[in-house]
Amino acid sequence: MKIESIEVFIKTGNIAAENSELIVVPEFNSCASYGGVGRAICAAGMRQGMDNYDKLAHANNYPTGSVILTESGVRGILLAHLTTVETNEDDQFMVIFKTIGKLMRKCDEAGIKTVAIPELGTGVIGNLTQTQSAKAIFGAVYKYAVNHKKGKIESVTLVVYGGDTHAAEQVLADETYKNFQNESGAKEFDIGAWLEEMARE
Repeated sequence: MKIESIEVFIKTGNIAAENSELIVVPEFNSCASYGGVGRAICAAGMRQGMDNYDKLAHANNYPTGSVILTESGVRGILLAHLTTVETNEDDQFMVIFKTIGKLMRKCDEAGIKTVAIPELGTGVIGNLTQTQSAKAIFGAVYKYAVNHKKGKIESVTLVVYGGDTHAAEQVLADETYKNFQNESGAKEFDIGAWLEEMARE
């Protein structure tokens, strides 16, 4: 399916295995997030990019909603580090929407054509449901596409890790991302999933 001129794909799998020029990693403001997406990135041989962001973040303590591009350590792949992790349930939806908008503009400026994005805000400490995450991400893609008719981005792939793609597919099919308004995070905190993730650290 398409959002305006941009091809949109929704997949289940490991985002680090995507054949995209740029892979998005959700990060903390002052350090790298080596769990979740970060763990998969490191396992795929791109720890150099995570460590580079970690050094930059320690030195700069980036504000929420920042977009920092680094080399990944694998030829042909860049990482985009988005500081979206440390946001509360009232802010996360809008932070992700605005940050994806910044990302799209940066990619356009850099001539990047293919982008892979995880389900931001849905992880163990995230506040968004799968539907909310898809609305925020696709809403930002839509706004970018409408305002950049001659933009260089050709495709966006939303990668769902270990979950069902139905919610994102429904948002895309129904075009609910066009009726954009802020939403408070509605995902319930899962203590079991959190403990499991902490045990893996």
